[in-house]
Amino acid sequence: MSTLLYYKPSFKNMKYIFHLGRISSLSVAEIITIFDKTNINYQIKFIRKNVLVIEINQDINFKELLPQMGGTIKISEVLRDYKVLDDITEKILQEVNKKSGRKTIGYSIYFENEKNLKTSQQVKKMFTDIKKSLSEKSSVRIVFPEKNKNELNSASVIKNKLTTKGWEFNFIFLNNQIFLTKTLAMQDVENYSRRDYDRPKKDSHTGMMPPKLAQIMINLANIEEGKIIFDPFCGIGTIPQEALLNDYKVIGSDANEKQVENCIANLKWISKKYNIKYPNYKIFQSDVGDIIRKISKNSIDAIVTESTLGPVYTKIPQKSEIKNNFNQLEKIYLRFFQTAKLVLRKKTRIVVTIPAYKIKQQYSFAPFIDKLEKIGYSIVCPLKREHITKFTKVTSRNSIVYDRPNQVVAREVMIFENK
Repeated sequence: MSTLLYYKPSFKNMKYIFHLGRISSLSVAEIITIFDKTNINYQIKFIRKNVLVIEINQDINFKELLPQMGGTIKISEVLRDYKVLDDITEKILQEVNKKSGRKTIGYSIYFENEKNLKTSQQVKKMFTDIKKSLSEKSSVRIVFPEKNKNELNSASVIKNKLTTKGWEFNFIFLNNQIFLTKTLAMQDVENYSRRDYDRPKKDSHTGMMPPKLAQIMINLANIEEGKIIFDPFCGIGTIPQEALLNDYKVIGSDANEKQVENCIANLKWISKKYNIKYPNYKIFQSDVGDIIRKISKNSIDAIVTESTLGPVYTKIPQKSEIKNNFNQLEKIYLRFFQTAKLVLRKKTRIVVTIPAYKIKQQYSFAPFIDKLEKIGYSIVCPLKREHITKFTKVTSRNSIVYDRPNQVVAREVMIFENK
């Protein structure tokens, strides 16, 4: 993991926009955790749906930072804010004319509320005119969003090198203002897809954790690189692989021997695919109650894991079935948390997902959390109180729900600290 900060005493405070993932609460929690851990001096200006506006007074290597974040889609620098579109063309020309030679320019439009077709057409015409103006002096190519789209996708930005040799300008309509920004880094969605679907071992019978979510949870564990992360329900190895890619030492276990074999195969693949020269991992078969026989006491710096989410449902199950599922899970988690006390260091975290059932726009949560606290853990809220808004919500028990539209069983992301 490369150094993120480059200190410049004369560096002026700059505003940046972090374009957040689908679950804004998790995205902001991840950003703040990383910033606090790496001593980045920042001030949040405001939060909107899928957008975080933040002021930073240090120069940051955003191209190194973004791949470490699962919950941020794009990072862009605010060039100026405007009241009307007509005033923006001159600023774009000034920015583009800083470089000579062939020019490749793209743009994306983000509306706070409903999309505005007239505005989209105005922006398209603006860039058509910009091309005509610039073509008199140099070769220019404009990368337009796909038909009926307002934003360029990740593949288009990366393929056309708009963050290195070209420009992607963003028009962000917020607070009755138009923020003109320049993209500094873009999430490589295809890279995450490879880590998910190109692995040699897969398991379509269980709810596979997305690599992005695994990366977010690892960051929420809030430990320094090189420390030990343990996943006692490792399955095919999504959390261990993301931990390896982020320079952690990894220990994983699973009660299922076949899953242990699958996890090892996937870690060998990820190590070769991503040129990890000295991958440090240990994977073994064990029930969660017996891991103390294979792991030294107080040796683990964080536990990041997902146990079973239970049966997969296409419609809401009966209350009796939900209760039975939680009763079965309670037995597993009580044993796991009791054993975890023995292997975890003090003041370290367990970041875990627990199934939550969506019933009429509300969630039925696991009722046994208070029993886990009594074992000797405290629940850590992923967000600071001042960062909780209608766009970044947490539950009444300080957790964040990770779900998808029309999904019956969601994931409740919780952070416990070992007292």
